[in-house]
Amino acid sequence: MKIKYFLRLIILFLPVLLPFGSANAVLNTTTAQNWASEKGEQILHILAQPTSAEKYASLDKILTQDVDLDHAARFAVGKYWKKMTPAQQEQYVQLFERYIAILYRDYPLEIPAGSVQFAIDKTIMDKNKAFVWCRIFLLAPQDSTEDKTTFKVLFVLAENNKRIQVQDLKVEESSLLMAFRDRFYKMIHQDNDDEIEWFLEDLSAITENPQ
Repeated sequence: MKIKYFLRLIILFLPVLLPFGSANAVLNTTTAQNWASEKGEQILHILAQPTSAEKYASLDKILTQDVDLDHAARFAVGKYWKKMTPAQQEQYVQLFERYIAILYRDYPLEIPAGSVQFAIDKTIMDKNKAFVWCRIFLLAPQDSTEDKTTFKVLFVLAENNKRIQVQDLKVEESSLLMAFRDRFYKMIHQDNDDEIEWFLEDLSAITENPQ
């Protein structure tokens, strides 16, 4: 459940940083802040459109192009990556990408226009990575007595094959990658007695028959 929660947040908040996926993009603080200010609302408008196959295809493209899935896949299995054969590694990365793509589909993704706002608090470069701190505001419906919900979000960005991609997403200090690692370590160690082939069979079954 925690991983699905994170994946929904990625779909909600990743568009703020979508332009970093552009080929030959320049990773710097100005690029991050200018684009978020000028284009964030425009892309959130797209998310407000009715759910359709085309909309899911667009969201899948966001995940595959603008998130460093190879890095995420390796991090998620940690020490078990080296225990896989090259064939198992290739199979696992393909399964991981399919696994990511199905996780968020259980959630409603029609976001009323104006219901999501964001603010960039600061952006810091550290070596080859950019750390972008944001506050995301989910506004309560007009007929609700609840206050808006605020999330503190940290995007970690890095350049990969001449593209700048999201490497990690932290919400209130909780890391998406650590959530995946907790889940996969349990699947490998507790559920499958450290047998990689059994783990891959389970992951394949999940991607073929999502619950």
